[in-house]
Amino acid sequence: MLLMTDIIKENYSKKAVIYDNIWMYFIKTAKEVICDCQKNQIRIMALEAFKLTGEGIQPSQEHSIYFNVNEDCWSRAIEFLSKIKDNDYLYEIWYEGY
Repeated sequence: MLLMTDIIKENYSKKAVIYDNIWMYFIKTAKEVICDCQKNQIRIMALEAFKLTGEGIQPSQEHSIYFNVNEDCWSRAIEFLSKIKDNDYLYEIWYEGY
């Protein structure tokens, strides 16, 4: 039997950009992953932003967000991504078991 987190990776392996074991998603796909996490009650700890460059990936703390244990991480994550204007960022989603 697969763990829920394995199911998340399995469901999105064809939509992920994987660089050195960092699974990143475009905003639309990141929202889908978050909805699946919520449906399966998998908490999200953070969304970390990266840009692809000619030399690899560049992290962006300014476009990342971290969640407290007691907050509604799924709604906040969707709200955060919905406000992003620069679609050049990819997001690594830190969820339980990732």
